[in-house]
Amino acid sequence: MGMNNDCRDQVQPHLQSGEQLIAVCEGELAPGVPERPVWLRQPPQESELERRIKSRLPGAVQRFLRPSEPKPAGGVERTMEGAEPAVDNTLARAAHGKGMYGGWESQAGQFLVAHYNAVRLPATRLAVGFTDRRVLVLADRAKLWQTTTAYELQWEAPRAAVVGVRANPKGVLQRGRFEPAFADGSWIALVASVPTHAEPFAAQVDG
Repeated sequence: MGMNNDCRDQVQPHLQSGEQLIAVCEGELAPGVPERPVWLRQPPQESELERRIKSRLPGAVQRFLRPSEPKPAGGVERTMEGAEPAVDNTLARAAHGKGMYGGWESQAGQFLVAHYNAVRLPATRLAVGFTDRRVLVLADRAKLWQTTTAYELQWEAPRAAVVGVRANPKGVLQRGRFEPAFADGSWIALVASVPTHAEPFAAQVDG
């Protein structure tokens, strides 16, 4: 109930033989989740093939394709790489509270590092799945011209790494917010794409 069947179908191929999908919820990182830290803003390594192709392009095109230096984040100048180009993070945190508890070394921090490391631009839509063995996070990698979602595995951990999910925590205004809580005491906040899915999802995980 309250399950996104299409999302379930997308997660199914990522399961191991005999693994049971218990709960899944689509969502995105909540406002107030820390932005990509400066030390992660390294341009991704190009493959030999990409380098060869680019070397044959006209100079102007090459300049356009070169990864730009990350600008210092501040004031109005938000880089596209910020997790939240549209919302100034400090405002978001003031309105919605913290989006993560624990440093970058924590399990929640590592979850976020994996998210920011996955590709040049982090996916906005994620699917969090709990099985009898693992916790999976899939990212929607659909191209702009595709109308359906195309989930790819982005992060995984043994089931024991996540001790539970809190849905709609008190004192937070966001509807549909859910917080996977990790075994080391850290947590991260997400917001369900369909707000009413957060509570059934948390209940199924803790079931």
